[in-house]
Amino acid sequence: MKPLRVLFVVRPDASSKFGGDITLARNNFEAVKELGVAGEFVETDRPDPRGYDIAHIFNVGQPDVCKRQMDACEQAGVRVALSPVWLDLREFFGRATAYERLFVRGRASASVDKVLAKYLKRDSNWFLSGRQRRHLEVRLAQQKALLERAAVLLPNSAIEARDCLLQVGVRDRPMVVVPIPATLEPAQYWQAERKGLLAIGRIETRKNQTGLLYAMRDDNMEIDLVGAIYHANLAKACLRWCPRARFHGSVPREQMLQMLGRASVHALVSWCETAGIATLEAAAAGAKIVVADRGAEVEYFADDAEYADPADPKSIRAAVLRAFARPPRTRGDTLDQRIRKLTWRHAADETMRAYQIALM
Repeated sequence: MKPLRVLFVVRPDASSKFGGDITLARNNFEAVKELGVAGEFVETDRPDPRGYDIAHIFNVGQPDVCKRQMDACEQAGVRVALSPVWLDLREFFGRATAYERLFVRGRASASVDKVLAKYLKRDSNWFLSGRQRRHLEVRLAQQKALLERAAVLLPNSAIEARDCLLQVGVRDRPMVVVPIPATLEPAQYWQAERKGLLAIGRIETRKNQTGLLYAMRDDNMEIDLVGAIYHANLAKACLRWCPRARFHGSVPREQMLQMLGRASVHALVSWCETAGIATLEAAAAGAKIVVADRGAEVEYFADDAEYADPADPKSIRAAVLRAFARPPRTRGDTLDQRIRKLTWRHAADETMRAYQIALM
């Protein structure tokens, strides 16, 4: 029997702007190959899927790119399995941008706090201009059209599946939830002696490092940040509010894993996120974790994480301090057990089930 041939398709800037969606796609690709799938992994917006049974496209975050990918597949008569990696960006485009300006331009915490108090009372739509609202409406319509063209959808959580149903409005496509697995390599770096706060992620608006460091500006703890600095002005603002923070930029994976293994707490308080691959790896390495309350994190971590409102520095600080106050992690604890159930074999099995639905 011939093996199933699958073409994995990711955005053309995958190598230059590496992110969680690309890590997810690459690992998913390797996992299904272990089950006998024959395939190829391409970074392009104009794939050539001729000779493949199915094309697996990742991420509708850039609708114009995803449209060209799907057009090429349909022209070749190849069915598409789509991992939407869908995130609600309304708050990111509005509130998060306003907060960023406040942290970058603000000079005194008293005045910043006054503005934050006003912002917290505002609905997220208040931060959007009419032009931005129209842009988001058009973008959502484009994404809906793309999801409706796929033979099957592979959301990464039940929460994302619900969002595709209710927010995107796609109700007539089959869905198979494929949770993001935890890579257990970091467990090899688990250390008994731990200290400090670690945050791993690109230095950019979405990851909300400015909100994290503003929140922790007066607490005497070691704070390390790892990740490519996409916006230098954000890093400068972070250091102005919290001068003791150490920015390491991109580091070799071995060094990053060592840092995870000795950090007491890892915090990722993004404005929008899936499970957060950095958080999964931090948990595997033995760190206590702080996450935001906006995405699917609660589905992955339940009561084994502390949750923060990314729009409220007081909430962020309280969550971080609660995490530090938790008992030390131990191998085999409930968080360790939780992430060990998120295996790539399970993800591969569910992905294969989605392929069979697409080919029916």
